[in-house]
Amino acid sequence: MINIDNLDNENYSQFQYLVKSRYSFAVTGLIAILRLFLLKQAAKISKKKVLFITTTEQNALKYQNDLRRAFDVEAALLPFQNISMYETIAPNGYEYAEQIRILREKPEIVIAPVKVMLEKFPDERFFEENSIKLKVGDEINIKQTGETLVNLGYKRSTMVSDIGEFSIRGDIIDIYSLDKKPVRIELWGDEIVDLRYFDNETQKSIEKIKEFEILPFHKFVCYARRDIGTIQDKNADEGINDFKKLSPEISEQLQEEGYFEGIDVYQSYFNENLVSALDYFKDYLVITDETAEVYSKFESFDEGYERQIAENLKLGLHYELKDRNHVTFEGFIQKLAGFVKIGFNNFLDDEMDEIVEFNTLPLKNFEAHLDEIAKFINENSNYNIVIATDYKERVKEILKEREVFKLITFTESITSHGGILEDFKTIIFTDRELFNKRSKEVTAARKSYYKEKPEYIENINDIKEGEYVVHSIHGVGIYRGLSQQEIDGQLKDYLTIEYAAKDRLHIPAEQINLLVRYRGSGAIKPKLSRMGGKDWENTKARVKKEVEQVAYDLLRLYARRKMQQGIAFLPDTNWQVEMEEAFEYTETPDQMKAISDVKADMESSEPMDRLICGDVGFGKTEVAMRAIFKAVTSGKQVAVIVPTTILALQHFQTISERFKPFGVNVELLSRFRTAKEQKETIKKLALGECDVVIGTHRLLQEGIVFKDLGLLVIDEEHRFGVKHKEKLKAFRENIDIITMSATPIPRTLYMSLSGIKDMSIINTPPKNRMPIKTYVGVWNDNMVKNAIIHELDREGQVFYLYNRVETIEEFKFQLQQLVPNARIAIGHGQMDEKTLEKVIVDFANHEYDILLATTIIENGIDIPNANTMIIHDADRFGLAQLYQLRGRVGRSQRQAYCYCFYKKSKEITKEAFQRLKAIKEFTTLGSGYQIAMRDVEIRGVGNILGTKQHGHMINVGFDTYCQLLEETVQELQGQAVNKNNPAIVDINVTAFIPDEWVGSAEQKMIEYKRLADVKNDVELDYITEEWKDRFAKPPESVENLIKLIRLRLAATDVGISLIRETPDNIRIYMPFLEPEWKIIQKCLPSNILKKIKFTIAPKSCQEGNSILLLNNAYMNFDEVFNILTDLFYYIHKISHEFTY
Repeated sequence: MINIDNLDNENYSQFQYLVKSRYSFAVTGLIAILRLFLLKQAAKISKKKVLFITTTEQNALKYQNDLRRAFDVEAALLPFQNISMYETIAPNGYEYAEQIRILREKPEIVIAPVKVMLEKFPDERFFEENSIKLKVGDEINIKQTGETLVNLGYKRSTMVSDIGEFSIRGDIIDIYSLDKKPVRIELWGDEIVDLRYFDNETQKSIEKIKEFEILPFHKFVCYARRDIGTIQDKNADEGINDFKKLSPEISEQLQEEGYFEGIDVYQSYFNENLVSALDYFKDYLVITDETAEVYSKFESFDEGYERQIAENLKLGLHYELKDRNHVTFEGFIQKLAGFVKIGFNNFLDDEMDEIVEFNTLPLKNFEAHLDEIAKFINENSNYNIVIATDYKERVKEILKEREVFKLITFTESITSHGGILEDFKTIIFTDRELFNKRSKEVTAARKSYYKEKPEYIENINDIKEGEYVVHSIHGVGIYRGLSQQEIDGQLKDYLTIEYAAKDRLHIPAEQINLLVRYRGSGAIKPKLSRMGGKDWENTKARVKKEVEQVAYDLLRLYARRKMQQGIAFLPDTNWQVEMEEAFEYTETPDQMKAISDVKADMESSEPMDRLICGDVGFGKTEVAMRAIFKAVTSGKQVAVIVPTTILALQHFQTISERFKPFGVNVELLSRFRTAKEQKETIKKLALGECDVVIGTHRLLQEGIVFKDLGLLVIDEEHRFGVKHKEKLKAFRENIDIITMSATPIPRTLYMSLSGIKDMSIINTPPKNRMPIKTYVGVWNDNMVKNAIIHELDREGQVFYLYNRVETIEEFKFQLQQLVPNARIAIGHGQMDEKTLEKVIVDFANHEYDILLATTIIENGIDIPNANTMIIHDADRFGLAQLYQLRGRVGRSQRQAYCYCFYKKSKEITKEAFQRLKAIKEFTTLGSGYQIAMRDVEIRGVGNILGTKQHGHMINVGFDTYCQLLEETVQELQGQAVNKNNPAIVDINVTAFIPDEWVGSAEQKMIEYKRLADVKNDVELDYITEEWKDRFAKPPESVENLIKLIRLRLAATDVGISLIRETPDNIRIYMPFLEPEWKIIQKCLPSNILKKIKFTIAPKSCQEGNSILLLNNAYMNFDEVFNILTDLFYYIHKISHEFTY
């Protein structure tokens, strides 16, 4: 924490007096850290709550962060909606929830970007009149409650996973209100018997509560038919007939549900009492950060909204509004006049009569010139010195080496610049002044938007009627749907599969674990198997024979690498720890696992050859960076080779900045450097004067010699040509190698290669990362203009992808006409090196607002401030390319946007349409695994195993191919291959999951798959307890289903393959021969013995060596279940005792 003393000075005394006197006044001569100190003191002196209005959201975040770090003061950040109030797009529910929470709770200090001051909110009375307060013991009507929730703006869903949703399943109501957690309401009849928070990702209850409040989810309440009629009548009296102009579809949806997409544009029709945020902060002291700029920005936003209203009316995008959805500039000034105000201004403010002028000076940027830093501190020994740094131990070491013995206060790093506070005789250094390095990223606490779906959900959601599937016994068929069938008076759900010759197989839904979606080549339809299993077994045998050679080659390479002597790098040093602690973001669990794997490899004497695979922007580079630093601190050189000059430049800038405090020499070897510069770098490599070199294929050319190379990092190896790949193989002798790839590796392939290929998979995105909102449509001037203006209004930047070099200058002129004030730069591969490098660097430094570029930006551009991507002629790009391009934005905590446009006059192909549909559909974080799954799987096999295996994979499907590979690897390694497939239990009993119990047919399929995948009773107990929590007490059909699964688990445990009910008895197919059975039989109780009969199975029987016949005459299902459970228990016990 920073302590600023010496408060006994003239300027601070004047500041104190004016605050105490409740005068409005201005303060000048400020640097950021002094602003925060005075903000804290103003709250303390005035004994009032403070509203601090900033010019931008980024400044608001920075101030919030630095108040906490520097002065241990918590402030609430009032966010603004990232969409215009005049766009027909639903607002962000999490942002609105946070807005309402802050407005109603009224924290001690609120920091608000000026843009949020333009938004209107319901007044406090609105929440009092329209909220629902519930507590345990209350009585509610479940049907009426559902209708009320719809009126309050909540959306009915089968499963609550997002804010603003609710679901009703039997006696359970789940709702995610404007609260931090969703709530589960459990009823008994009409009485609330339990209230509890639940986790919207796992769906499990986490905490009991006694009461809670449901707030309206919108800024208005619409009671469907009642309100629409009233509004239309009232508007007719006022001469406004807008709602009669709405399209029939929207009108119908509005009548039925009280909602349609974009209804928020018409909020003034539904709520006439919308107010400014300032109305919630009436008793606050208002401080403005650069008053003139706050006013200017507000006026600019106001004018922009007015232009948008006029343009939308002209284009017919929406209708005349009854009132403005935003606070006008005049309204803001009028509201502000009623507050006591303090203006923190760099320039004199003629609006304020009183001005306090402090004396501050900026500090020079020492650029890691250590001697100069030490000299400056010694020359200013009469000042208090505060150093806010991420590198405390390193700075202490620097100062000690240079004989600086003055008492210095060290504190956590801050994002603001430091400076000299003359009035307080204090000098504050930050990492910016010491090393020209930013501090850790400023982040707002936001809801996690990432939900990693278990693989069973991805798989089962992909199985659709008419698509190819693979049954583990019968092979490739076509899925024909789920249906409920009655057999001998008993109901069950069955999955129907069609095979060759139109044969159909009906399998009980609880056996869905035997089924996977067929994944192969989208262009080639697989051959249907013949039902029965023999045809399928022959196909698998042929593929396995080919797979054996692949597995053998892999194992031979693995063994040879293990025998080589590599470099055992040093354990982590203090510098390593300090460098890692300065990481700007919070590491994800997958990142930490990858880092741990890499370090263990490096500290081993065996050469490392590890693939780090992760989605776009998921943090692979950070893993490599830590390995690079570890190699350098162990005295070794590092080479980083990349496929493009842009990517080389990006890595060079990132690594140079990160390692600057430690004196690491980093060089760039690419066409962005002159021949003379390249020659100097090559000389440094040979002499050992260069620690890290980042380069393109230039690093593979003749004449490159390292004095002591220890680590090679290869980024996107698959993008290198054949010749370059051959040269890369020459490196793989005894140095350590890390290969990074953004091509997602499917989990099934990863598991099949575990143990013979070292891979680290990064599936989880960085904290606070939000999904990219993606729009696909016909190119039009207005949409492009609005998308750009929206981004520039929040001081962001835009990538515009235009892939035609010959006409790019003409298009720049066209774009400039749309947004005359935007600064536009052009970038493409035909530009000379220095010009292109300058364009990229200048854009990164925000010298330009728009980068109009070709696909050179597809890889290597990482600019967190650029959060809008516009793709021209998007139909011309492949799906994987579109995904990579979209991944250039959304690399910060801001909402990012991607617009994929195609020409109106152009008829796009069916394939292009499917690609555009997919890029719009898959927007969740980490969706690289779904967005191009077929392509990814084929490429994954091609990249890792060789393209020859493509044809073999098509014959059996990707999942079966991976299973065969895994089995073959285990066999060649001498490991036991587990072929003990789960038992099949085919007993005729009513056993199914009702749609209404779980909420939907889709959810039912997911629960069947979960049930089918359980491996033991502990997992089954977990699911059944979760079901009771989520869906209430299971009906009898579900209880029976659970019992069937328990029988399957017990039967599998003792090697039984099949239990099948026939008209005469229940047949149990066992692995035991007669001598073994006689031993078991002696230990069985009489009540079981008298019900069973042992027979040897015919030689043609594939299900087992023997069959046990259970006489189930006059037995109900519960009795059958009990006797079978006991039988399997005794077999397990006897077999276990016999073994030991």
